[in-house]
Amino acid sequence: MVSLLLAALLGSTTSVPLKTDYAEAYKESVKEDKPLMVVVSAPWCPACNVLKQTTIEPMAATGEFENVSVAVLNRDANPELVKQLTKGEKMLPQIIMFTRNEAGQWKRRGLKGYQPKQPVRNLIRTAVTFGRG
Repeated sequence: MVSLLLAALLGSTTSVPLKTDYAEAYKESVKEDKPLMVVVSAPWCPACNVLKQTTIEPMAATGEFENVSVAVLNRDANPELVKQLTKGEKMLPQIIMFTRNEAGQWKRRGLKGYQPKQPVRNLIRTAVTFGRG
């Protein structure tokens, strides 16, 4: 908490907006050549709400998503899209990371269930590294 406060006071944080429009996040991902991170959740899911409040929103506020495009999808509002992205896996929440290699092939990695910040950081690091290799 102290480091967040210091970063805020020093002006070194760069808030990254979270998108709820998958198409917008996808276009940004392609245009800026960034991995695409999709967070699948539902408003009635306690683990989803905790993930958003304790992991996703704080990481966005401190700029930790600057190297990825992020879409936060409500499973109930986007059932067909979510079914495609999750390959039919119903567990919530899910974080799915899509990366493209130099040949343009997409690779999918993911985390299921509540995740603290470190596994999400590791997923981002792997995606950014994969995308450059």
